[in-house]
Amino acid sequence: MTLDGTHRVLTAVASALLFAGAAGFFVVRPGGLTGIVSLFLVAVFVVTWALSPCALVADGTELRIERRAMPPVCVALASVASATQIDAIGLGTVRVFGVGGLFGSYGLFWNKSLGRFRVFATRRRPLVLLRFRDGGLPIVLTPDDPHGTIAAIERR
Repeated sequence: MTLDGTHRVLTAVASALLFAGAAGFFVVRPGGLTGIVSLFLVAVFVVTWALSPCALVADGTELRIERRAMPPVCVALASVASATQIDAIGLGTVRVFGVGGLFGSYGLFWNKSLGRFRVFATRRRPLVLLRFRDGGLPIVLTPDDPHGTIAAIERR
């Protein structure tokens, strides 16, 4: 899962702003509330980096969504009802809880066509939509090889 140009630019700009803000707060008035704000901005950066998706691994009976510094999200392949390539998530998509640009787009999202769904994306396209047998939240992924990922899921 490699970052596309849009996510690279968003990550660079957001990183620069976060660190400039943190440094600015600390330099202008070290300690006190400004020190807390600086630490908060750095913590936001570290947490978003740690949670960001970095690889997809189809390994026997599960699909693992590897993250940079947190445990992977594991999906039992037997629970996947369908895996299809889609063109777009759709207009009117709302980020309920997650990140939209810094190291990718990931978290809980909502739109009319899918309802609530999870996203683990490092680019805008191509997208793979996973639907589950038990009616669990759909997952949208952006693998480097969407056809290979779908084939690996269907081989289960």
